[in-house]
Amino acid sequence: MRTENSALLVPPSSGPVAERENDYYYGVVLERGSHLKNILQVLVKRWRWVIGVLLGALCLTGLVILLMTPVYKATTVLQITQDNPGGQINDNEALTILKGGQDISKFQETQYKILTSRGVAARVIEALRLQDTPEFKAVRDKDPSAPPEKLKSDMIDLFLQKLVVNPVKDTYLVEVSFKSADQELAQKVTEVLGREYMQLAIDSRNQSFTLVKEWLENQLSQMAQKVQLSQKKLFEFGQKHDFFALEDKDNVILQKYLELSALLTKAQSERLAKEAQYRQIKEQGPDAPLITNNPLIMNLRQELVNQTAKVSGLNRTLLPGHPELQVEKAKLGEIQGRLQGEVKRLQESIRADYEAAVKAENLLTKAFNEQKDKLAHLQNHLVDFHILKRDAQTTEKLYQALLTRMGEATVASTMVPSNVAVIDPAERPYTPYLPRPLLFLALSVVLGLFLGMGMAFLVDYLDNSLRSPEDVENLVQLPSLGVIPLVSSGRLPPPEESGLITSWKLKGLLTWGSHQRCREQSPAEEKVILLQQPRSGAAEAFRHLRTSLMLSTAGDPPRVVVVTSPYPGEGKSTIAVNLAVALAQDGRRVVLLDGDLRKPHLHKILQVEESPGLTNYLAGQAARAAIIKPTGVEQLSLIPAGPLAPAPTELLNSRRFKTLVQELREEFQHLIIDTPPTLGFADARVLAVQADGVLLVAKQDSTSWEAGRQVRQLLQQINAKILGMVLNQAKPEILGKYNHFDQNYYDRYYGSQKEGQEGNPQDDSHFLAGH
Repeated sequence: MRTENSALLVPPSSGPVAERENDYYYGVVLERGSHLKNILQVLVKRWRWVIGVLLGALCLTGLVILLMTPVYKATTVLQITQDNPGGQINDNEALTILKGGQDISKFQETQYKILTSRGVAARVIEALRLQDTPEFKAVRDKDPSAPPEKLKSDMIDLFLQKLVVNPVKDTYLVEVSFKSADQELAQKVTEVLGREYMQLAIDSRNQSFTLVKEWLENQLSQMAQKVQLSQKKLFEFGQKHDFFALEDKDNVILQKYLELSALLTKAQSERLAKEAQYRQIKEQGPDAPLITNNPLIMNLRQELVNQTAKVSGLNRTLLPGHPELQVEKAKLGEIQGRLQGEVKRLQESIRADYEAAVKAENLLTKAFNEQKDKLAHLQNHLVDFHILKRDAQTTEKLYQALLTRMGEATVASTMVPSNVAVIDPAERPYTPYLPRPLLFLALSVVLGLFLGMGMAFLVDYLDNSLRSPEDVENLVQLPSLGVIPLVSSGRLPPPEESGLITSWKLKGLLTWGSHQRCREQSPAEEKVILLQQPRSGAAEAFRHLRTSLMLSTAGDPPRVVVVTSPYPGEGKSTIAVNLAVALAQDGRRVVLLDGDLRKPHLHKILQVEESPGLTNYLAGQAARAAIIKPTGVEQLSLIPAGPLAPAPTELLNSRRFKTLVQELREEFQHLIIDTPPTLGFADARVLAVQADGVLLVAKQDSTSWEAGRQVRQLLQQINAKILGMVLNQAKPEILGKYNHFDQNYYDRYYGSQKEGQEGNPQDDSHFLAGH
């Protein structure tokens, strides 16, 4: 009996080095372009959202284009430069301009604001009587009871909404445009707008110069009176105090004051010097440096020292009464007297000099103070005189400046501003500005694509269903044993007959109306894919599942396998039947047991009588041999469920059923048990503990990963061995890297072979060795 050989399915390894090279290779392949592939897979899977949003955007845009009233836009180009309002400027004003006192950019921004001001808009509305045109009359018809001020404000708002002012960068030019449904009105508004803007500038300048002239005239009148009054006061003050000759530099009082000030300063210096000498002698006496450094005192002291030394020497050699000793002592006394007298005379001389310096200082101070009083009296009147004179001069200068400004304002008021010019007059527009069909459609395509892709990614993000084997492994945390593609009710025509692109994804996109509505499950006779479509991608997918199942455990492959799913309608019965057929085609003795006692239908798929079945055997109404029924597949038997039982869980958990499973394990190589859904029914858990493993079935794009996790937890609570999960009914457009199950792939491969050389895909057991 043949079994599958895993060595033919897994490439041989030459050791650790080869394993590392394989790991590196597959890691690089998976990482390279994985993000881009994921994005493309999402877009391909959700392409209906992208196309739907795009078509919706195109339809909405087309409706807008058809319903929108054509809008025309007329444009005029103005040149606005900075003008000198006075016609001329002096040097100080020119320096102010160079330093940025009148900033050009601020000036231009101000003019742009004036162009879009409500004042200019009101002038244009009044000049053209726009309130009588249909566009502006609608404002009045909308609220007939509104006051005139409110209607005028609303019309100005509407006018400003239609007005567009675009400065031309790095120039003095500005484009002024107006949008209207009336071609003639759009042209007239732009023409009148430029004229009214220039007229507003003239009126504003005339108004400002008029105010300036009135203010200058008032100031000149007041300043003239001030000039007369200040000159009159100056003349009267000079006559009263006779100050006209007091401004001479040779003034006697001032000269005498300066001389006394110099003499007093000198006397004070001398007095300070004498006082210092006097205090020194008074405090230190004969030892004062002034005395000790005197040449005469120094000579006398030297003689005294010499004479004292001489007398001291004679005292040692002569008797006290010796005449020579007496003479020398007399000389010593004379020298001492002379020294004392000279010191006293010097002290008296210094004191006398100090007293004389003090008296001289006192006299000069008295004379200086008297002269100072005279000068202060003179200065008091002279300061008043200078104040009056300076006031008169200042008033005269202000009066002259006002006269100059008055003349400039008079000249400037007669000049017309030349800073605004029309470069390009407005032309009547013949092509609508809005709508722009090509632009609108292009924008709608771009926006529709972005919104459609955004919706596709949003829907894909909110979708919690299992979509790929990676989701099974990462989210449910179970091994992925295979992917079974969705089988339609009819075979798609080969690429040569369809005339379409060979890619399944593009073909599905182009034939949405027919292939999109393919039936998710075929009729009963078409569910055995391995028998009905042996060369299909689905049949090959079941063979891959058989191989994965055989290699899912170490050692011997699992013999008793429970096939279940979280919810109904996920294809577990189809998986169980086709898996059993695949094992039987491999030359293994297989028995398929319908454990779904609540809604059995394996007997319909394999066209076997329902009774007697499992419930009859468990109830003791039939023998084991009677319920094991052959099928149309060699090596495959079926145990149907039999009549509906009132308590299926108790029957499946009975000792008789456990004995049956053990007997079937010994008689057959494989026992495949189909069960009810796991969530909501306990039957699958009861059967799982009696099996070698559990195969979970999930429907792609339907079964949520939360349900998969819940089933996994329920089975793990009873220590059931979970072999893995198979992703069923995978749609071709979202198969991604598993698109080798695409039927076109097999059609191209088998179509390249001659009929005589074709192998039988139903029987590939000769390629596999038995376990």
